[in-house]
Amino acid sequence: MTANPDVLGTVPGFKALGFFPADHAIVESSKVYASGAYWNRLRFPAFPAVLPNMSLVAVLQQPFHASYAEHTVEMGIQDADGQDIPGIRVEGQFRASLAPDSQFGDTPLLPLAVNVQGITFERAGDYSFVLKVDGVELARYAFRAMQVFGMPAA
Repeated sequence: MTANPDVLGTVPGFKALGFFPADHAIVESSKVYASGAYWNRLRFPAFPAVLPNMSLVAVLQQPFHASYAEHTVEMGIQDADGQDIPGIRVEGQFRASLAPDSQFGDTPLLPLAVNVQGITFERAGDYSFVLKVDGVELARYAFRAMQVFGMPAA
């Protein structure tokens, strides 16, 4: 289900205000601190190749009506054909409440940073990080894994 707030009778859902990879990221005091963010090329000397460490960052805007309910968040990688890459999936549940100083109708921000280790790419090609909340795809971030000759092995 995807809600379109421009259509009468629909209720808008979660929104992804940001979704991107970084070399490293953390959330501290409701703020995202990211280093080496927004890359879209991975260069390897040979395949299969392993990306040893990275972070996925998402900043969600929660609709007011979704407060105090259980929700799921999923992050994964798909290849150019839209197939999930096996073994590369992060899933969790959350229940976001409103801050004590919130007013009726406020839409809180939920920053997330997930550190991922040891992603194996079997071949060069186009891929996408995919973000879903409650089974609904909210964002997709495209990138390319490529072979670069003459590059030293890690």
